[in-house]
Amino acid sequence: MTASMAFYADGNTTVRLNQYGTTRTPILTLDGEDHSLAVSAFPRVPIADHLSFARSLSAACADYITALETYAAAQATGEEQEQDGES
Repeated sequence: MTASMAFYADGNTTVRLNQYGTTRTPILTLDGEDHSLAVSAFPRVPIADHLSFARSLSAACADYITALETYAAAQATGEEQEQDGES
């Protein structure tokens, strides 16, 4: 199955991590006005796969922060740069 979605964050978007110790898997939620996204693990998928996904998500988020900081710095100095596309 394939799917596509967009989640547009604004100043009212919250990010929460619900932790349950060792009794159940944690749940990561992003909540915005009229929409939300939850990331959690299900028993039918091996925990190693969930960990691999979480590590990939974390790396992509770190790269997103770096790219956003570069963009913000260029905006602050009035620089315009060519669009590089996805990396």
